[in-house]
Amino acid sequence: MAEGDTATTTVDTSTVTGTTTTTAPPAWHVGLEPEILGHAQNKAWKLDDPKAAFTEAVKAARAAQQFVGAPPEQLLRLPKDQTDEAGWKAVYGRLGVPAEAKEYDFSGVKFADGSAIEDAFAEAIRPALLNARVPKDRAAEVVAAVVKFMDGADANETAERTAKLAEQKAALTKNWGPNEAANKFIASQAAQKLGVSPETVAALEGVVGYDKLMEMFHKIGRSLGEDKYVSGETAGSGIMSRGEAQARKTELMNDKAWVVRHNSGDASARREMRALNVIITGDDGSSYAA
Repeated sequence: MAEGDTATTTVDTSTVTGTTTTTAPPAWHVGLEPEILGHAQNKAWKLDDPKAAFTEAVKAARAAQQFVGAPPEQLLRLPKDQTDEAGWKAVYGRLGVPAEAKEYDFSGVKFADGSAIEDAFAEAIRPALLNARVPKDRAAEVVAAVVKFMDGADANETAERTAKLAEQKAALTKNWGPNEAANKFIASQAAQKLGVSPETVAALEGVVGYDKLMEMFHKIGRSLGEDKYVSGETAGSGIMSRGEAQARKTELMNDKAWVVRHNSGDASARREMRALNVIITGDDGSSYAA
């Protein structure tokens, strides 16, 4: 080649096609201690989402801070199994539920009149309180509420019974009129002869009614002849007037033989004097009997 000539070089370029392999980075939780990883998995934290998993971990940490430093006796662990009787018994025991029903104490619970609750009632309610898992220190409060209700119910019943008795007495007074005291005397004498105690009479009043009961004893007394002690002389009256009774009493008090019989406890003489006093004073003779 002559000096000054320009040299030209030609290069063949061939294209080479190759495959590039990219290796994915390991999961972010790879390398964690198995216990920590297992805890996260048991909590169902989203391990495929680092942000979500981190959020759940922070929430758990903040919740745990409430118990940091708390003594064991202030912590309560609930059984996982609902059928774990021993576990739940321990839980309720920590909440104050006694081990046995007999541990419930109701000695401080009283009725309005100051009387204690009946033993039968206490024995019946103790098992119910235990089955309901009522703490020992709250059981008396529950029973006191029941007793208060019972007191109120008794008061209402007494008020209704008293009002009803007043109505029945008023009806009897209207029906017997001026003969009320004498008729009551006849009725009371019949009850005594039949051996009916005042307690039984009171019980019967609540069943048949005061007015009907007195009418019944009055009829029995008349059939037994008790009305002879209060019978007057006025035709059709059937009962002495107050004046007749006073005259008869004066007559008897002047009869020395009768006075001796009366003071000696003669039943007939004393019954007659009581009947006369009933008519004179207008009561049923109970004060004279006493």
